[in-house]
Amino acid sequence: MLGIKKQLIKSMIKLEVVGNAPGRLQVYVAQIKKVEDEYKHYEVYAKNAILLLKGVQDLEVDYLKGVVTIKYDASLVNAQQIYKWLQIIVDIGVDYYEELKQIWEKEGDENQKVEEIWQRMKPILVKELAKV
Repeated sequence: MLGIKKQLIKSMIKLEVVGNAPGRLQVYVAQIKKVEDEYKHYEVYAKNAILLLKGVQDLEVDYLKGVVTIKYDASLVNAQQIYKWLQIIVDIGVDYYEELKQIWEKEGDENQKVEEIWQRMKPILVKELAKV
């Protein structure tokens, strides 16, 4: 059952390239528009995950438009590699959904829970970098 649930969640998180110039990739993610203000300060964790890819320099999130603009060094990485990395990040998030949910639902400080999730996910993400 969880396999079907994972596939459904993955199909709902669609990444669409809406701009692609050397050094600047723009990706539309509809779900970004639904992020509540109280959770936007956790953007740093998503940013840290994306920045793990060598050559990615910075990113900006436009919550109103649902667009993530990723700035990168075109001599180190290309748009296809970045897009693949974004897909890997989504896949990992979905694959570990139940475990992450358990951490999130524990009693305690929200910031500590988010940090615990990051500490759990970072080694997995670093391992997956080899696939890009």
